[in-house]
Amino acid sequence: MLVKRYWLFFCHLYAIVCYDNDVFVLYKSYATVPQVSASSHKRPRKLWWLVGFVLFALFAVLQMPAAWLLEKYAPETPYVQHVSGNLWQGSVIWQMPLAATPLTGTAEWSWQPWHLLLGKISAEVDINSAQTRLNGQVKIGTNSWQVDNMSGKIAPETLASLVDWQLPNTPIQVNNVSLSRQSGSSAAAENASTKNPSGFTQADGQLTWVGGEIGYPSGGKVFYLTMPAMRAELSAEQKNNKNLLHINLLNNQDKRLGDLYIDGDNMLDVSLTQRLLESMPEYKGQAPQDTPVVSVRQPLLNGLGTR
Repeated sequence: MLVKRYWLFFCHLYAIVCYDNDVFVLYKSYATVPQVSASSHKRPRKLWWLVGFVLFALFAVLQMPAAWLLEKYAPETPYVQHVSGNLWQGSVIWQMPLAATPLTGTAEWSWQPWHLLLGKISAEVDINSAQTRLNGQVKIGTNSWQVDNMSGKIAPETLASLVDWQLPNTPIQVNNVSLSRQSGSSAAAENASTKNPSGFTQADGQLTWVGGEIGYPSGGKVFYLTMPAMRAELSAEQKNNKNLLHINLLNNQDKRLGDLYIDGDNMLDVSLTQRLLESMPEYKGQAPQDTPVVSVRQPLLNGLGTR
């Protein structure tokens, strides 16, 4: 009986010791847990300060007056008369000295900052010139510019400033036109090994026109013809290592009327088919209707640079 009591006492004492040891080990382990240093608490604060500084700097840049930037980086540009607003949102009065009477208008922009992730400056723009109204996106990269989803109408007086033709008083409707043009040196464009020569690398969309009588100069004479209702389909083509903008002219029956090509040097090549020339009273030529019978090459925009 006494042995049993000693045995129970010993077991009880052993349990208490073990329990105390466990508590001690737990306490010791808790006491020896690495404490978070004060510097580690400061790291998130430093990160947030950095993010805040970057956002503040970006906001300050976007609030810079557009007129100040124009005066600093393009003080003698002949294409801008007046600028208001800032980089985020503003407007400009522009002009193109194409003829004796320059083509003038206004443009308003609203910046789209998320395109900076793609390395481009992008803005939603509204362009107005007399009765011309266009709306779309303009993106500018280091060596390229791009127009996306441009829609609206081009008034006949605007067209008269762009081309030396006599035009009817009917506008051209612009339907979701997208263009992408790569800039580069003439040497790079002439190098056959160059993968991305200058010119138009992408084009899409349509132009529609109800037609009318036009006067077309050719060989020192002006030829008059009544143009049918037509549409122009835009695409990009590569010929002779040149990226060209192709404007395919079609009538309402999808029959070919002609082709226009614009290269990276703003040269316009016009090709008109027999089908279109048959609407000219003075024309007496005979050929299959899809045969090009008139070809002209001339500068697209006189007075403007190639870039």
